[in-house]
This record gives sequence, structure tokens and C-alpha cells, in this order.
Amino acid sequence: MAAPFPFRKVGWSAARERVEWAMNHSPLSNPTFRRLFAAQSLALIGMGLTTVALALLVYELDPAAAGLVLGGALGLKMVVKMIVAPIAGAYADRFSRRALLAFIDVFRATLVALYPFIDASWQVYVLVAFIAAAEGAFNPIFQATIPDVLPDEAQYTKALSYNRIAFDLENIVSPLLAAFFLGFAAFDLLFELNAVAFLVSALLLCLGRLPQPDRGTGMEEPRPFAKITRGLRLYFASRELTGVFVLYFAIAAGSATAIVATVLYVKDGLGLADVEVAYAMAGFGAGSILAALLLPKLLNTLHDLNAMLMGGAMVVLALTVAVGTPGFEWFVLTWALLGFGTALSMTPVGRVITRAAESAHRAELFAAQYALSHSSWLVLYPLVGFLMGAFAFASAFALLAVLALIATAITYFIWRG
Repeated sequence: MAAPFPFRKVGWSAARERVEWAMNHSPLSNPTFRRLFAAQSLALIGMGLTTVALALLVYELDPAAAGLVLGGALGLKMVVKMIVAPIAGAYADRFSRRALLAFIDVFRATLVALYPFIDASWQVYVLVAFIAAAEGAFNPIFQATIPDVLPDEAQYTKALSYNRIAFDLENIVSPLLAAFFLGFAAFDLLFELNAVAFLVSALLLCLGRLPQPDRGTGMEEPRPFAKITRGLRLYFASRELTGVFVLYFAIAAGSATAIVATVLYVKDGLGLADVEVAYAMAGFGAGSILAALLLPKLLNTLHDLNAMLMGGAMVVLALTVAVGTPGFEWFVLTWALLGFGTALSMTPVGRVITRAAESAHRAELFAAQYALSHSSWLVLYPLVGFLMGAFAFASAFALLAVLALIATAITYFIWRG
């Protein structure tokens, strides 16, 4: 539990003491975490620029098949991450975390810099697959490093919130930056800026030491298949993490609906323009950011699992409200509730994983979580797209609400048992 604020003064001196106290208890007071957070934020913004540029590149290569190629590339990206993450988590402890993470960033920078030279759709699939493999290796190792850098649970909780905010801000900042650069340059520049962001991220990672996990002593090394699958076995041996896996289908129902259905509902259902689509997505992001800001204090009074179940219930409620096909203003508020619920369910997962394993196995568990969470999105993205095309909006939202309710209810009974 976070240390209580000790001051009761008033005036400027009290304000200064409050600021100093907050900074000293912030994870950003840790120089190693500051570098990690800066590296992550730069990489996220860069990847956001590439997301915009990749859509434009695919359209330029083959306008008629752009949707098919882009959808196939995104599906391939998820499959590759699911395959690579457990392998990387199993063998990451053999290398220096700092060297490995920096090498992956340099590797990603090299790959992204090749995008402007692509002249065929099949080459898009090749680059997307290699970059996804690098990302699938990087993210679990990075996430497993943070609890070793911040052993204090209160600071680690705030760090999880900061990471959630970084992901949400990337969805806002990257498109704005892309629009700015596209105002005076071709989209190839966005790829090069992403490459620079990865290189700066690698430099930040190299500036200081990162803690190494304890590999344990006197233990026989398992065979390759057993080692690769150990993270999954440890994951499902934990009742709490088994529940997390099921709950992620409710989370994915909410986030996939926001990503896939927003443009369809706002433009086809309400007959509005592109700017209203952006406002609705901003509402979802604002709800997610608000949840991340409130979560550290909320978890002082609520158990992680209860908070996550509340988030699942909010996803169900938001999708149920959407069944009434609300007007635009109510729709934005509904999407803010949807964003709040998904973030409330997702953000504490790191704490659950950290408690479930010692440092030696955290990378494997984070890798298992990374792969399994992507499996839920791999199911829900096409499912939401199918439902939105096959049914009226009200029926599609109702079916998704039922799915989220079932996943949340099953999670409750798993954790209760």
C-alpha cells in the first residue's frame, strides 16, 4: 500500500512539500524506470507513425486489394507474436536484458527503414512478420524487467498506469504527428522517423544497467519444448491467471468493438463524418486514461481481481447501452465507459503475474500472457467485423455484450473457486 501523505500545512511551502513527496514516491524518481519509460514511449509513437504509413503504402501498391492486404498483415502480425513470445520468454534469461532489448530495437529500426523500398504486397507480409517477431520478443522481456526495477508494489502499480497512459496517448499523438509530417512530406518519412525512434530507444536502454533475473542454481535444464511451454504451464497452474485468460475475451470484446465498429456506427449508423469518428475514438481513449490515473488509489482499497471484474462488468454495461443505438453525444460517453472498463481490467494484470512467480520465471509468464492475450484479439477482431456486417448494430452489440458477460461470469467463478 502506498505511503500516506504526511503533510498538513497550507500555503506555498505545503504545496512545494506535496510536489516533492509525490515525485519521491513516483516511479519516475527511479532513473532506470525513467529511461525505460522514455524508450517505450518513443518506440510506441514511432510504431504509431508506421501504422499510418503502412496503410498508405498498402493502398499505393494495390488500391483494389488494400483492405485485404492490410487485414491479412495484421492477422499475420498477431499469429507471429503468439508463436515468438513464449520462445523469447523461455530463453531471454541467457542474455543480458540491456543488450538483448537494445539489439531488438536496432533490428526493428533496420527493418522499418526498409519499408520505403517495398514494391510488392508480398514484401509487406515479410517485413510485417519479422517486425512482429521482434516485437513479440521485446515486449514480454521489457514487461518482466519493470517489477525487478521497481520492487515496491505501490511504485510498480503507478508504473503500470503510466504504461497504460503511454499506449493510449500513442493512439492520439501518433496520428496527429503523422498528419503534421504528411502536410509537407511523403509518407516514407514516417518510416524513417520510426527507425530513428527505435535507435534513440536503443540508446536509452544502453545508458544504464538493467537487473538480471535469478536463474536458480542446481536445477536441471528442461528440454527445449518443455522450456518453451513452461510459461504456459505455469500460467494455467495459477487459478488467478487462468481467470485473466478468460477475462481477456471480455476485454477483447470491448477493445475490438471500439477499433472495428466505431467507424461503421458513426458513419453508417449515425451518418456523420470522419471528425466524429475521431471524437468517438478519443472518448474511448479518454476513458482508458482516466481509469489508469485513478487505478493506483483504487487498488489501495480494492483487490486486483475485484477491480478487474468491475472492469469486465463495465464493458458489459457499455455494450448493453450501445444496444439502444444512442445518438452521438451519448455514444461518446458510452465509449468512454467502454475505455474505462477495458483499462480497469487490463492494467492490474502485471501485478497478478508478478505475484504469481519469482523473478526467474517472470519473463516466461509475461510471454505466456502476451501470447494468450493476442489469441483473444485474434478471435475477436474478425468476429466483431463479421457481426457488424451480418447483423444490425443493435443485434451485434447485444451479442458482444452477452459474450463479454459470459467471459466475466466464468472468470468470477474461476476466481471464487
